Amino acid sequence: MILLACTHYPLMLQQIREYVPVQVKLLTQGEIVAESLQEYLQRHPEIDQQCGKNSRLQFFTTDDAADFDEKGSAFFGGPVKSTHVSM
Repeated sequence: MILLACTHYPLMLQQIREYVPVQVKLLTQGEIVAESLQEYLQRHPEIDQQCGKNSRLQFFTTDDAADFDEKGSAFFGGPVKSTHVSM
């Protein structure tokens, strides 16, 4: 078993899979975090009730917005539109 514990590894999962034997399981942190959060919210319904169900994502970057949008779109699996901010 190999744990891919960095946020950008899921983007490279197919390429990593090419070099890892089939019998080796690959775990990404996203699966682990999502399962842990789901279990936590089931144990703490008072927290779940405070979570927004009709939210939207906003992206802000101090870097190049077009570059962020391209990489963010690959990561989120859909279009990302960021706003450049100065520090």
